[in-house]
Amino acid sequence: MPMRDEKKVRMPAVAGQFYDGDPLRLRRQLMETEAAFPVPAATVEPFPVAVILPHAGYMFSLKTAFKTLRAAARGKFRRVVLLAPSHRVGFRGLALSPYDTMRTPFGDLPVDREAATALAERAPGVFAVREDAHCAEHALEVQLPLLQYFFGAVEVLPLVCGGLSGALLAEAADGLAEEWRPDTLWVVSSDFTHYGPRFDYVPFREKVAENLRRLDGGAIERICRRDAAGLAAYWQRTGATICGMFGILLLLAVLDRVDPEQTRRGELADYSNSGELTGDWTDCVSYAGVVFR
Repeated sequence: MPMRDEKKVRMPAVAGQFYDGDPLRLRRQLMETEAAFPVPAATVEPFPVAVILPHAGYMFSLKTAFKTLRAAARGKFRRVVLLAPSHRVGFRGLALSPYDTMRTPFGDLPVDREAATALAERAPGVFAVREDAHCAEHALEVQLPLLQYFFGAVEVLPLVCGGLSGALLAEAADGLAEEWRPDTLWVVSSDFTHYGPRFDYVPFREKVAENLRRLDGGAIERICRRDAAGLAAYWQRTGATICGMFGILLLLAVLDRVDPEQTRRGELADYSNSGELTGDWTDCVSYAGVVFR
């Protein structure tokens, strides 16, 4: 068998759409966003171990994502486990990346292929390599330039979440809990409620901004106190269109395994809505940044 001497690279799929594809303009945008925030206070202990970040276009969600990641920026992370929903491909379980590196306008990020192989061997009924789930998934890609800006060429373990039933979710959490390390930041990529006819979700028609904040707040409250069962019940009862819910539930399940005493809790870093920017509350999306310390 011939030796494989070339790395398989995931090329950017949404650069120039969800974020600026020019590295100089992109860095300038991130620097200007950082400059708009007050100088951070002294280091807050303990450091964050996990965050939930939005994945919309930067013009909509950058402020919330940036404010959330800033809380983790002082951590000395060498690896990021990145959980994202699947927007294009339907499947069950979790999709592992077939790529060796992931390219952005800022350069390449190495993929932790050793961990990916271990997951596939640990739980083959849950984890499988799927290029179709990774090649165009924006929920993964939009996080990468932010990770590079804050942490440099950090190693990434990208996972795309398909459908996760109770038993499948538990098995996935068991496998992923083995990847918990002090030098690893866990990132769940998720937007919150998608409201309006465009998203086939109109649970109310008056006081939209106020009601959306209340609706999302019910989910955020349960996430922060690590109430996975309550969150799943709330999701089912309200039908809240939170696209990364499987990844959020999976993170909570992993936390239950590595921190059964629940010493680590979540806190809301920022909340926003596209309607605030566009003035259009007919069809809009909410964004929340959550930090687990």
